[in-house]
Amino acid sequence: MKKKFSMEKYSRILILLLFIIVLTIIRPKSFPTVNNISNVLWSISVVGILVSGSIFVMLLGGIDLSVGSLMGLSAVVTVLTIRNNNYSNKGVILGIALALLVGIAAGALHGFFVITFHVPAFLVTFATQSIFLGISMVLTNNKILSCLEPKLFTNIGLGRIGPFTFPIYFMIIIALFSFFVLNKTVLGRHIYAVGGNQEASRISGISVKKITMISYIISSLTAAVGGIVLASMTQQGMASTGVGYDTEVITAAVIGGVSLAGGSGTIQGAIIGAMFVGLLKNGMNLMNVPSTNQGLVKGLVIICAVALDIMQKKEKVGGNV
Repeated sequence: MKKKFSMEKYSRILILLLFIIVLTIIRPKSFPTVNNISNVLWSISVVGILVSGSIFVMLLGGIDLSVGSLMGLSAVVTVLTIRNNNYSNKGVILGIALALLVGIAAGALHGFFVITFHVPAFLVTFATQSIFLGISMVLTNNKILSCLEPKLFTNIGLGRIGPFTFPIYFMIIIALFSFFVLNKTVLGRHIYAVGGNQEASRISGISVKKITMISYIISSLTAAVGGIVLASMTQQGMASTGVGYDTEVITAAVIGGVSLAGGSGTIQGAIIGAMFVGLLKNGMNLMNVPSTNQGLVKGLVIICAVALDIMQKKEKVGGNV
């Protein structure tokens, strides 16, 4: 039994390593380089930041479909504030603070509707997805707002220490924070308990409402952080900045073994899922796979990941009978 558990625990790491080996063999001159690996990590850093917060909601059995549009809103708020303060460092600090407050407010709004009216999370966040996008369009007049200075802002997404850019370090720090909370704190244990069986958790004295509210705030807060980082990486703010990132997050989480039913999954698995998606895209680009076909490949990978997750759960149930 212990060997079976060990294989299940490390299966995704082994698959990731195998995939890296395959890409190295196929493209020995272009793939296994420090520059390329750094680019892959840079490209997945925002997804890694997002999934480090979204996993809290997913572990409860919910889903946050608004992270992409909330990213766009936080990016717009940051850039607009900087521009309105003459591109000053003060404007950067104020813009970041406002964007983070927007994230906290959005999370509290989601939590309020889920807790008070018992509206399914996907419906609440599906609605706010359109609302946040609409607000961003109004604020920008549906235009691209460039922001090439000051350096305090541009360094957030483009600055580097050694071979790696700051967003990679931000991803690592936030992922480590999520790991600590989920594995070393009472809050983390309660999140897994509520996701596994909400009614039993309530009977045992766990404040389900409190856990739910905190989880949605964390998810939206990391979305705001992702928007700030992405705005700096692209040096601009626009309403559609985060479009498509919600599916990227779900893809990374599912491939990483996070159950959409709740109660099961790890942040390290989700980050591995994000790395797998990034390497898959990088490998397809290196092999000159047309962009029109890349979505098809990604979709097939998601289906296989979900099928594998269902098969593993059936094996567990069968083994426990």
